[in-house]
Amino acid sequence: MSHNYYNHLHHQLRTHPDNPVIVWPDPAGTETTYTGRDVLDRVAAMRAVLQEANIEPGQAALLAVPVSFGAIGALLAVMSAGAIPVLPPARSSVWAVLRVIRSGTIRAVITGKPVASPLRLLARLLGVRLLSAQVDAWSGGAWPSPEPVDQEQPALISHSSGSTGQPKAIRRSHRVLGAQHQALDTAFQAWPGQRDFPLFPNVLLHNLATGTQSILPDLPQFDLLQLDPARVVAQMVRHQVETMTGNVFYFRNLLAYLHTNPQPFDHVRAVGVGGSPVPEGLVHDLKQAFSQAEVYVIYGSSEAEPIAIRRVDSVPANPRLGYTVGTIHPTIELRIRPTATLTLPDGTKQPTGEIEVRGPHVAADGWLATGDFGYQTQTGLLILTGRKGNERVHRGVQHYQIEHVVSGVSGVDRVAAKAHETGFVVYVQGRATEGRATEVDIRQRLLESFPERLVTDILFRDELPVDNRHHSKLKYDAL
Repeated sequence: MSHNYYNHLHHQLRTHPDNPVIVWPDPAGTETTYTGRDVLDRVAAMRAVLQEANIEPGQAALLAVPVSFGAIGALLAVMSAGAIPVLPPARSSVWAVLRVIRSGTIRAVITGKPVASPLRLLARLLGVRLLSAQVDAWSGGAWPSPEPVDQEQPALISHSSGSTGQPKAIRRSHRVLGAQHQALDTAFQAWPGQRDFPLFPNVLLHNLATGTQSILPDLPQFDLLQLDPARVVAQMVRHQVETMTGNVFYFRNLLAYLHTNPQPFDHVRAVGVGGSPVPEGLVHDLKQAFSQAEVYVIYGSSEAEPIAIRRVDSVPANPRLGYTVGTIHPTIELRIRPTATLTLPDGTKQPTGEIEVRGPHVAADGWLATGDFGYQTQTGLLILTGRKGNERVHRGVQHYQIEHVVSGVSGVDRVAAKAHETGFVVYVQGRATEGRATEVDIRQRLLESFPERLVTDILFRDELPVDNRHHSKLKYDAL
C-alpha cells in the first residue's frame, strides 16, 4: 500500500478535475483560476522533468522557486514522485540557500527559470542538478499515479521561523502530514463549494486534499511586507470568501484598513488566527469586523498543527493570565514539566513549565518540546505565559502576561518584555500615525495588574525585531 501523502490530493483532483481549486492573483492585477485538471497536468509535466533528470524516490529536491502556481506544481510533483521537497527558510539570501544545499542531501535544485552558466558550474561543483519549474504543457496521456513510499519517509522539509535562533529544518513524514490533514479536517470540516482565503501554505495543501477552493490573497510573493490591505479586502469582497486564516501581522493590517473603510462581510462564516500569540484586543476587533463569523484562535506549529483551538465567545479572556489558546485537540497528548510558579490575579499559585506534546500528527520521535511555557486550567484551557530563552519568572509573573496587558494600551503596536536579574525591561513599538503611548500610560496599566517595580525600565523603539515568516514572533535575543 502506498503511503504517499499526495494520494489525498491525487484522488480528489482526479475525481473532480473540472472544479476550480486555486484562484491565483497575478502581478498585473488580474487573476487566474486553476482547475483540478490544471494542477494534475502541471504535476505530470514536472514529473517528466524529474524522471529525465533521474530523480528517484527518497532523494531531496530544493525548491528555489518564487511563490507561484509553478512552485506549487513543482512541490507536488516532487512529492508525487516519491522524492522529498525542501523549502528554504523565509526570505532566504543566496548564501542561506547554499547552506541548505551543503547541509543536507539535496540531489536537485528547482528554480523558477533556467539559470546562467556560472550557477550551473557551481551546482556541478556541489553535486546537484539544476532543473527549471518552467515546463511545457502536459500531453502525455494519463496522469501518473503517486509513487509508493514508506510512511515514515519525509513528505516535506520546511524551516521554522527562526524566532529563537537560526531557522531549523522541520521534517514531516507522509504519515504525519496525512495525520495533520485529518486533524484539520476533524476540527474544521469542509463543505461542497467552500471558498477559502488561506494565508498559510499548509492550509492550501489541506484544501487541495478536501476539494476546497483556495482564493489566494493578493500578496506579491506571499511577502507580508508588501501587503496592500485595500487590494486584499477588495479581493475578499469580490470573491465573497466564506472562510479565512492568517496571522497577527496580517489581520492587524486588514483591521486598520477596515477601521476607516468598513465593509459588510455577511458571507464570512469563520476566521482563524494563529502563528504567534494572539492578543485579546485583536480577537475582539475580528469579532466586530466579521460579525457573522465564528472566530478561532489556532495554536500549533509546523511540527504539530493544531495543538489547541479556541472558539472565541462573548466572554473575553483575561490578558493578565497570559494568552488563552483553547482546548487540546483530541488526538494530542500534552504534558507540562513545572519549572516555576506563577501567582494568578486571585492570589492562587499555578505551576508553569514548557509545553510538550505527542500524537499522530506531531512530527517528533516521542515528545515534542514546543518552546512555549504555560499551564492548563481546571476546565482544560491551555494558557501560554512565556517563551523559551526568556522564561524567567519574577514575583510570580512571566513575560507573556506583561506583554498581553501592555498590548491593550492605546498607541502600542508591539511590545516585548525581557526578563533580567531583578525584573523585566519592557520595549514598546508605538503607532507613529496615532501618537505614541507614554510611559505614564503604560506604567498605569501595569500597576493595575502587577506588583510595583516588577518592570524596571520602559524603552521605546521605532521597530522591534520579529521573525521573517510571520512578522509577528518577537526575537528576544535581538532586543
